[in-house]
Amino acid sequence: MVGRCRHLCMIVAVLAMCSTAGAVERGFVDKFCIEPPHGRLCAVLPFDQADFSSDFNYMLIEKGAQDPFDVFSWQAFVALNWPADQTGRPVDGRLGVAPKAPRVWQSFIRRPALFGPDTVLSECGGDAQAGTLLVGDLVQSDGSVLIDRHGNFAVYTTYANTVVADYIRDNGLTDAEGQTAFTKTEDIAFPRGRLSDEKAGTTAAAPSITLKMAWRVMSGDGAAGQSYLTRPAVIHVPEERSRSGKPMCLNVTLGLVGMHVAMRTESGNGSEWIWATFEHVDNAPVAANARNVNSIYDDELFPGGCQAPVRASETQYAFFDPNCPDCRTNTMTAIDWRWASAPPFARDVSGEPVEHSQVVRCWDIFESTAAVNRLWQEKLKGSVFANYMLISTQWRGTDPHPLFEHGEVPRYLTNITLETYQQTAKVGTCLGCHATAETASGAPADFVFMLQRADQERTRP
Repeated sequence: MVGRCRHLCMIVAVLAMCSTAGAVERGFVDKFCIEPPHGRLCAVLPFDQADFSSDFNYMLIEKGAQDPFDVFSWQAFVALNWPADQTGRPVDGRLGVAPKAPRVWQSFIRRPALFGPDTVLSECGGDAQAGTLLVGDLVQSDGSVLIDRHGNFAVYTTYANTVVADYIRDNGLTDAEGQTAFTKTEDIAFPRGRLSDEKAGTTAAAPSITLKMAWRVMSGDGAAGQSYLTRPAVIHVPEERSRSGKPMCLNVTLGLVGMHVAMRTESGNGSEWIWATFEHVDNAPVAANARNVNSIYDDELFPGGCQAPVRASETQYAFFDPNCPDCRTNTMTAIDWRWASAPPFARDVSGEPVEHSQVVRCWDIFESTAAVNRLWQEKLKGSVFANYMLISTQWRGTDPHPLFEHGEVPRYLTNITLETYQQTAKVGTCLGCHATAETASGAPADFVFMLQRADQERTRP
């Protein structure tokens, strides 16, 4: 009780600091393209989010402050998923006219290609056609696995744009030795994106971008599978995770279920990056005891865990079965797991199918973000991207505080396909988690975990 009173007192103090002074008018939300005319969808990537007052202490999330960040995230999501040629250059036309065309992000550099060895490429990529995803990440960042209702594992891919890749290569950061030498004299600081400013005489510069994406195998979904962005892919399964005891290269079709977009910009939250995360709308239902993102004052966020909704939904969720009232929610069901050579891929050591994950969303989507989502989904009708939603955009809105460890707004942000089992944890925050990122040699990595993989890529199982 004492802890709750202490936190309530803090909330009162925070609310006293949170006026809407300097907030952006809500008319901003229909800015579908960063360049005029703004009323169209476009392939123009926003280089910066300048509708932000760096001297204002936002603290709690509120509509006028959050809207520009959410619009920035949607602009980036559309631009990154725009049809492109083989070099990554956006092609003319509407977003939905070429569903099988490569996407802009497919020209980004895969993490193994930066740090090596690129096992998926060497073992499985020889016969892969252009545009085929090469996948080797079978677990989430905490080592857990996610299994859809058809008994197939989710898999993951990580990318860096050329700004990030060039910075890593040019500064010798592809191995631990180079990272150690660099950080003896300099801090790692990835380049920031900026808009052109005629008055200041500065030109535009592309931001640093890192992507983490979650995918599910499209097996047994029927017509529902047509609502996903799908890509041909080859998955490398190492011998220790293969049911047969031999490495496998599995040719599958994957559907996008989650996407983290991290962009470092000149404005906005500056050195803390801007973090956006998207999901497919049919991933999982909202928990019966879901909390508002501004409800942050309890010592224990979800006593007893996140509960399944009482009333079953007709939605065919990918990671939730409404007809399984006894299924444990947000609990990893597979411990010593293996991949079979055919669907359902998720098996135990004896070869029996593993219980699917029963996932619910612990945090409600902020009402302002939900309103922005509706606008963009309406604009995106006619393309598969109308079936995706922004969960939230996280940014540095305040100085570190007992309630906001790193000054992140909103305080909590997780993607249920990428951090399934971290939703109820105090560390369930993109900015807060990545603030701990280090190089392979233990130096601060400017929020980019992939630098730590310089050694791990060579030694991981």
